[in-house]
Amino acid sequence: MPENKTGLIVAIGVGAFLIGGLLTYVATQVGTGPRTPASPPAASAPSAEAPGEAAADDVVVARVNGTEIYRSDLMEAHGQLPPQAQQMGMEILYPLLLDRVIDTRLLMNKAGREIAADDARVAEQMADLREQVVMQVYFQKVLDEQLTEERFQAHYEEFLAANPPKDEVRARHILVDSEDKAKEIIVEIKGGTDFAEAAKTHSTGPSGPGGGDLGYFTRDQMVAPFADAAFAMQAGEVSSAPVQTQFGWHVIKVEDRRTQQPPSLDELRDQFSEELTRDIATEIVEGLRAEATIERFDIDGNPLPAEGEQPADEGAAPAQQ
Repeated sequence: MPENKTGLIVAIGVGAFLIGGLLTYVATQVGTGPRTPASPPAASAPSAEAPGEAAADDVVVARVNGTEIYRSDLMEAHGQLPPQAQQMGMEILYPLLLDRVIDTRLLMNKAGREIAADDARVAEQMADLREQVVMQVYFQKVLDEQLTEERFQAHYEEFLAANPPKDEVRARHILVDSEDKAKEIIVEIKGGTDFAEAAKTHSTGPSGPGGGDLGYFTRDQMVAPFADAAFAMQAGEVSSAPVQTQFGWHVIKVEDRRTQQPPSLDELRDQFSEELTRDIATEIVEGLRAEATIERFDIDGNPLPAEGEQPADEGAAPAQQ
C-alpha cells in the first residue's frame, strides 16, 4: 500500500465534520430500500496486502492532484461508520462516501502545507496520541500472552458448571375455557381422533392453528401447573385429566423428551473473548493499584481518606455541651 494511504485512513477518522455530512445523508436514506449508484464499485473488499504496496485486486477510485485514492480506502472509511449506516451497504453509500474521502484528502493536503511538522500544537497532540497508542499496544501484548486456549477452556468449564444441562419436553396442547369441554376432548382423542386435528378444531390458544404445537421448552419456561403435568408425562402420552392454569383448561400431549445440549466452546468464543478481556483488564488495573501509592484530594485540594480508610471526623466522640 502506498505511504499516502496510511495517512489518508487515519485522517478519515479525524475528519468528523466531513463524515457528518455522510451521516445526515444516511439518516435520510434508512428504510428507503436499495438504490443503484451512478457508478457502482466492485462489491468485494480488497484482499490483504503487504505494507507499502496495493493488493492485486485493489483499484484506483479517484485521483486528487495526482494522489491516488484506492477502493480499499473507501472500504476503511465505510468500516468506521456506525453499524446502522454500514447496514446500508457500500453500493448505496458509494457516491457520497467517495466525495467525503476526496474532501478528506484535500483537507490533509492543505493542512500539510499550512501546518509545519514541528508545530507545538501538533507535537502536543501527537504526545497525547502516543500515550494512548502505547497503552493500547501494551494491553494487546498482555492479551496475546494471557488470552490463551487454556484460559478459554477453563472459562468454558466454569460456564458448564454454572449452566448444567436441562431437560426439555416437546408438547402440544388444546386450550379451552371449561373443564367439561376439556374432558370431552380427552374422550374424543382416546377414541382415535388425531390430537393435532383436535387442537385445530377446538383450541382457543394461538398455537391451535398449528396443531397445538409448543415446540421444545424447559420447565421454567411454562407456568407451574402446565410444566408439572408435562414433565410428569412420557413421550406419546396424553394427559388423562384437564390441567388448569390462569389461561384456562389444557389437554396436553407430550411428543418428545430430551436433554438440552450446551453450546460448544467455539459457539461461545466471541462472548468469552469479551468476558475474558474485561477480566484481564480488571486484573491489570487491580494489580497496578495494589503496587501504587495513590493520594486523593477533593475538588478544593483537601486530602481525601485512602480507600477503606474511615474519614477523620467519623466515629469521633460528640463534643461536650
